[in-house]
Amino acid sequence: METLAAGDPQRIGGYWLAGRLGAGGQGVVYEAYDAGGARVALKVLHGGDRHRMEREAEAARRVASFCTARVLAVELDGPRPFIASEYVPGPSLRRAVTQGRRFAGDDLVRLATAVATALTAIHEAGVVHRDLKPDNVLLGPDGPRVIDFGIARTADMSLTRTGEVSGTPTYMAPEVLTGVRAGPPADVFAWGAVVVFAATGRDPFHADNLGGVMHRVLSSQPDLTGLPEPLAALVGAALSKDPEARPAARDLLLALLAGGMAGGVAGGVSGRVAGTGALGAADTGRLLAAGSASGGGVRGLHGGAHGGDPALGAIAEDAYAALAPEERELAAEVFLRLVTVTDDGQEAARRAPLEDLYAGRAEEERLAVERILAAFAYVVAHGGGEVSLSRPALLRAWPRLRAWVEAERAGLAVLAQISGAARQWDEHGRKDGDLFQGSRLETALNWAATGRRHVTLTPRERDFLQAGTALTRRRARRRALTTTALAGLLVVALAAGGLAAWQGAQAAAQREQTARQRDVLAARQVAAEADGMRTTDPVLAMLLSVAAWRVSPQPEARSALVASSQQDESAVFRDPPAKGVARRTLSRDGRTLVSVSEDGVNLYDVRTGRRTGGWPLGMKGEILQDPSLSRSGRLLAQTTTEELAVWDVATGRRLLDRPLPPASNGGLRAVFGEHESTVAVSFADDLYRVFDVATGEVFSRRVPIGADLLVDPTGRRLLLPGDGGFREVTLPGWTSGHRYARCRTRRNAVAFTADGRTLACAGGGGGAGGSVVLLDAAGGRVRDSRDWDCDICGYAVRLRFSADGRRLAAFNGRDIRVWTVADHREVLAYRAPGALSEVRFDAGGATLRYLMDDTAVSLDLAPRVHAVRLGGHAVLAPGGGSAAVGGFEDRWLRLWDLRRRAEVGRVRVDPEALGATGFDATGRRLVVAEPDVIRLVDAATGRTAWTVPTPHGKVHPPYRVAFSPDGRTVAVTLNPSGQTLDFRVLLLDAATGRVLHDSPSTLDGGPFTPDGTRLASIYGRFEDVATGRPVGSGFSPSPDGVSGVAVSRNGLMAVSTEGSGRITLWDVDGPTALPPALPSAGSAVGVAGFSPDGSVLAGVTGTGVQLWDVTARHRLGGPFVARSVEGIDSLEFSADGSMLYASVDEAVLEIPVGPERVAAAVCRRAGRDLTRAEWDRHLEDVPYRRVCPAYS
Repeated sequence: METLAAGDPQRIGGYWLAGRLGAGGQGVVYEAYDAGGARVALKVLHGGDRHRMEREAEAARRVASFCTARVLAVELDGPRPFIASEYVPGPSLRRAVTQGRRFAGDDLVRLATAVATALTAIHEAGVVHRDLKPDNVLLGPDGPRVIDFGIARTADMSLTRTGEVSGTPTYMAPEVLTGVRAGPPADVFAWGAVVVFAATGRDPFHADNLGGVMHRVLSSQPDLTGLPEPLAALVGAALSKDPEARPAARDLLLALLAGGMAGGVAGGVSGRVAGTGALGAADTGRLLAAGSASGGGVRGLHGGAHGGDPALGAIAEDAYAALAPEERELAAEVFLRLVTVTDDGQEAARRAPLEDLYAGRAEEERLAVERILAAFAYVVAHGGGEVSLSRPALLRAWPRLRAWVEAERAGLAVLAQISGAARQWDEHGRKDGDLFQGSRLETALNWAATGRRHVTLTPRERDFLQAGTALTRRRARRRALTTTALAGLLVVALAAGGLAAWQGAQAAAQREQTARQRDVLAARQVAAEADGMRTTDPVLAMLLSVAAWRVSPQPEARSALVASSQQDESAVFRDPPAKGVARRTLSRDGRTLVSVSEDGVNLYDVRTGRRTGGWPLGMKGEILQDPSLSRSGRLLAQTTTEELAVWDVATGRRLLDRPLPPASNGGLRAVFGEHESTVAVSFADDLYRVFDVATGEVFSRRVPIGADLLVDPTGRRLLLPGDGGFREVTLPGWTSGHRYARCRTRRNAVAFTADGRTLACAGGGGGAGGSVVLLDAAGGRVRDSRDWDCDICGYAVRLRFSADGRRLAAFNGRDIRVWTVADHREVLAYRAPGALSEVRFDAGGATLRYLMDDTAVSLDLAPRVHAVRLGGHAVLAPGGGSAAVGGFEDRWLRLWDLRRRAEVGRVRVDPEALGATGFDATGRRLVVAEPDVIRLVDAATGRTAWTVPTPHGKVHPPYRVAFSPDGRTVAVTLNPSGQTLDFRVLLLDAATGRVLHDSPSTLDGGPFTPDGTRLASIYGRFEDVATGRPVGSGFSPSPDGVSGVAVSRNGLMAVSTEGSGRITLWDVDGPTALPPALPSAGSAVGVAGFSPDGSVLAGVTGTGVQLWDVTARHRLGGPFVARSVEGIDSLEFSADGSMLYASVDEAVLEIPVGPERVAAAVCRRAGRDLTRAEWDRHLEDVPYRRVCPAYS
């Protein structure tokens, strides 16, 4: 792999680049890594080839992943369109052959079978590859894979331009060279040429020029004498000059699998296809699975899984392991100086002066740094006096570096600033003007004093910070001498104890200031620690966030506190270390973790951490697959590379013991389904045996499977979902069923409820998403026809029901979704730090546990906020004490006192009319505007104070109501009519209802500015309430437009940008922008509001209600997740700012947001106080105090 070229970016989309795998006229292919460190091949096309990439993506998506590289992501709309596909570690066929690899006998047949399997999958999807050649066949650890659909076409694509020839001439069929459109026979011709190349090491139609190549393709026949029969006959047929005479790829595959391929190949395949009748009638899924299995034994040059093509992280870890212990200590600092964190929080590689790695070090340390750079020469480049990461993807690919970066994340940007500024200061003569001052100096000193873990400052950096500190002191002294010198002398003279007393008072003040600074730094550091341990020790994370706030109320501490109140994680259990590699699973009720290793079988209660059972393993072979528990947890099954065992969990007695055949692709796995005693044993892609442990029955037949399989509650029906199709098989006759035909369009995963009455099927959306359908398990009819979208229900998704069937969970990779079954409402959207191996509901359904490596994490599904159910949609009054409740087709608008939880009055409304309502600032008066009339109502009693006809109401129905800040006027915005796009704005006297102004407007109204003369519109302009005209300059910060506007009582305005969700702050008197912007919550904010004092902004995002500290420009924790984010259109703070009220789904959510209220809620969730030992471990320099006194 080549290093990145000049001009190559570090990242594209969500992928970090490691190097170039190849480049050509179409674009560049990179080795890259995603955020989780997974390795991918990233094809980036030149801007003009966007249409070509669209074709490739469409073609690749259609093809089942048999002997092909799976497409993981497609992004065609950005500046660098790309396709991310599965990385296949291993050389290309051309490279392997060029370096001496030759294929003969069974080895050659397996290669031919694998490539024919890929072509069959491609052609079955209606795609023609059009550029099959040795370069596009990769010899991966699980067998050959065909890649690069760059010039592939599907049957429904338009023709290429007349005369255009795409492909590689030496592997082009004769008809293509003469101008005929390439079809499947052209791919078959290329298959024959590839097989010849693999056997001989030469391109079969090679010539010195294109004319020579064309002549040989059109007129000569390669020598096939070295190929074994009957493969030679198949290759000869494939290389026929007449496309009509060539066999189809499927026919080739059938012949290779069952057409007399004597010896090892036939013997290895016969079991897989036995019992299916004539092989020519076998269904495509089984045929592809058999072909894939046959080709699995083909290897590249090195034979091992990744021996010749290790991942970047493995290379770095090997280099690290080769270092001496003292060199490993230095390695962290060397790499951290090559990393920074950008403004959007993303890590990035940076160049560092080489002298920064050596300066101030003893000779032995300098030599150690040299050895580190030499050991990591593959990933680190140095020249011109600078050092940098030559492969930026190392930031994601190497877990050890990720851990170092995470530990220093808060200070990496500061380190880069100090390093760069110190260098400039030194090179420019160490002038005072280049020194840090003010907040920049304070930030740098705070980090240098408390934030560093692995980094040592260079002498130049230390000198730079000392010089900045000295300059600050000098300037402070000069200012003090001219303004307070005489006053200071007077204080000393009049002090009761003279100079000594004055000095004592000064010392005490200095001690107090030092303590405050210490507390500020401690609070920030502990808040960061809390945020970093939510998935490792969630209870301690909660308590540390409370402690941070108690020690010093910094924005970072408040953010951690809010995050603790909303965190999903409630408990963690970690499997104790075991000998060798342990494999694990969770019981159906999520309460028992089973760990199987060389040490034996161990069972743990994840709630208490206690070991509840276990026994010696007593099995031969290597453990490669996870264990499986029966649905009651009474039976445990485990496979090794040599045998299957099933135990009685209560006694540890082995109930079943069977030998297993050798298997590639991770060995065989055992899976219990919905029937207590039936266990299925399968390869990666086909079924091996089904055992009934209770009766001793064995059902034996090789059946292709997809990503998973499920035994139904009867033990006699097998459901086989997967991206290749959905099948049902009934035992003992192995007959195909069609009861669950509706699952064929949602074929990626299935699950039964515990009572066996309902079946859920998921998938069908293409790519990562899809949908869920519920079927009656007895008859297969659809139980619920409403749409149920699932954004993670693509390939490899798995489903789990709660014990009562009221909730359904889906998980895929790192993502989890949970819904209530009755209304399809999503109650959890969660991303774990790593890949998930199992997810289970606790018996009560209120807790979800997931298994990630050796850790079981409990997620609390209970709502974190209280909901007051009102039976209709609510418009909230300022302060949140009152609400007007109604809905479409309601005849009454009901007035509620939310503090008393009681209805206090009603207002009759037209059930078929569209209207608008709005409260005044006190919450005591309510305007109800309908097309016929506008009324002012006493919110406490429901009595009407005045009524006036609605001007233009029949044509322009009321759209928005807003009281002026002083309560004297009411602005009613009327919707545009069908004849005009203009709004109208009415300004009414709030005391009498008299219409003061009636004006057309191009703006849609909005909240009042504090002076009561303008409305702030989402059109990005102010609207004069007297004239309806736009006034002042615009405040839309982006051409994308404005999604939401909020105005505080003190004249601060928040403006959210459509699309990006960026929130800018403005002084309404200008309007004048007040940078910097607030950190984005990831999506646009529609509804927003300020706290009464203007210090906090609340906004509704795509995932919930988000808070910001306006003064510090800091996001406060994550979003408060609402039951239905789309339904929130009314948001109000309490008068003291400690509560936030949100109207959603016929209820009002009561959200604690004041720090003391939030701290009390977090203490309740934690259920205990911070211990002295925990305090000393995390806050050793701060005197101990109780943080949750109610739980001490």
